[in-house]
Amino acid sequence: MKLRNTTKMAIQAAIAIAIAELISEHFAFERGYWITLTAMALTAQTWGESVKRSVERVGMTALGGCVGTVLYFLLPGDKTIIMIFLLIFVFFTIYLMKIQHLIAMFFLTCFVVFLFALIGNWNLLLLQARIIDTALGAGIALTVGCFLFPVKTNVADLFIGYLQKMNALLKMVIKTKQARTYVSSHVLSMDFQDIKKNALSIRYELLFHRLSGQDFFTVLNRIEQCSLYMSNLIESYQWLLPHLNQDDIRLIETAANTTKHNIKVLILQLQKEGNSTMLPAANVSSLLAKAITKHPERFASLESDTHGFYSLMYFFTQLNENLNEVSVVLAQKY
Repeated sequence: MKLRNTTKMAIQAAIAIAIAELISEHFAFERGYWITLTAMALTAQTWGESVKRSVERVGMTALGGCVGTVLYFLLPGDKTIIMIFLLIFVFFTIYLMKIQHLIAMFFLTCFVVFLFALIGNWNLLLLQARIIDTALGAGIALTVGCFLFPVKTNVADLFIGYLQKMNALLKMVIKTKQARTYVSSHVLSMDFQDIKKNALSIRYELLFHRLSGQDFFTVLNRIEQCSLYMSNLIESYQWLLPHLNQDDIRLIETAANTTKHNIKVLILQLQKEGNSTMLPAANVSSLLAKAITKHPERFASLESDTHGFYSLMYFFTQLNENLNEVSVVLAQKY
């Protein structure tokens, strides 16, 4: 039976906490709960996210601890002042936790410094212990996450799903002899932003993957360009459709078929199936060249309808150029 990712994460967290408690007990750490809390917080996520957040947590704990300690020693030992700074730090910790985790960790450590200063005393030994305990907790989380039910992003499936959505939208918009309804490209932009948001953590997962981090970002950047051209294409085509003649529509449908073929080939590459060949972007640009040769007076007239058709063919050409560049990268790895 295949375990769900949430089940895997729960098992990882339980094992990490158990290891943290055993280490704290064996070596008699005075504040071993720092190790336990760090291990738990950094385990309940994907492997790439664990690496990313572990680096952020340890780095910002050291920086925030040092800055908070210096600030504590510079300020007068008045509890009211300490309380004011404590509230400022907790505000920014909560405010930034979801939108900027890295900076949130900085303020969290500053908060810990002033919290201990308020309820007891803060000194350099506590700062040292805080950094060491956090590093130990992060190390435990990474070790468990790497070797026990690692939860990793399937990069191939990630791009396959996105390419399938692009293909489906293109098919929906470029229809022949069918009633057309408005189709928004907004979903493409939203889905790509989700991929891009997780790109850094995904890169950490590629340390032992056939697709290197550099290759991943090359593919990601090209897919982003594809997304932009596809969005412009979808929005422009629906607006220009009433102004296009039948010859224009036939050429656009031919360009769309070339694009759909290339998207399908990319999907097959990612699935490691088939040996289909990509069609060059020149197949699309040649359609525009033929149209200009056939009706030079139309393109010389600078009519807005003609410009619209030219823009659509330009979007198709650039889209297919980027698809071909993605294929070149994938062909070297898959």
